[in-house]
Amino acid sequence: MNLSDLQLINEIKNNNEESYRTLFFRYHKSLLFFALKFVEREIAEDFLQETFLDLWKNRKKIKITKSVSGYLFTIIKNRCFKFLKEEQAKTNYKENYSLKLKEQELRFFTNSEMSLLEFDTRDRIQKVISQLPEKCKEVFCENRFEGSSYQDIAEKHSISVKAVEKQISKALKLFREEFKDLLSLLIFF
Repeated sequence: MNLSDLQLINEIKNNNEESYRTLFFRYHKSLLFFALKFVEREIAEDFLQETFLDLWKNRKKIKITKSVSGYLFTIIKNRCFKFLKEEQAKTNYKENYSLKLKEQELRFFTNSEMSLLEFDTRDRIQKVISQLPEKCKEVFCENRFEGSSYQDIAEKHSISVKAVEKQISKALKLFREEFKDLLSLLIFF
């Protein structure tokens, strides 16, 4: 059963630990990579753990109506921002130049319309992936997110390379349909 993010949040509010784990693994990598743009790995991992611990502790009070990913990324962004401000206070301006640049980059990133578009796009990608048949989803994710070649995927699943191509083609067709509004906009410009 593949629940949407909002369904998972509702299940978490009802103390469903499996839904909590599912949401954690769904966003663990992308939240970590986002935090790593601004802080070191150990700190990023701490922020990630604190975010999900707070999510569980406050599960009954959480009110998310639109974007779970936007909610999670905002929490991580705020933790990074607070950390960078604290680090800035500990050192003088010259020693802190690189932190200041990261802070400015973080402000630009989070205040720009692109960040909102990124969250919307991420949600739309997740939606398409959740609609794919299980074998198609596996093949597509292995190729696009893990970097596996068609040949490697074919060997792993004991299918032909042609079958892998068909699965990827099926997935891309759904993506084209979901993102046809953006494609037509790109053609217009």
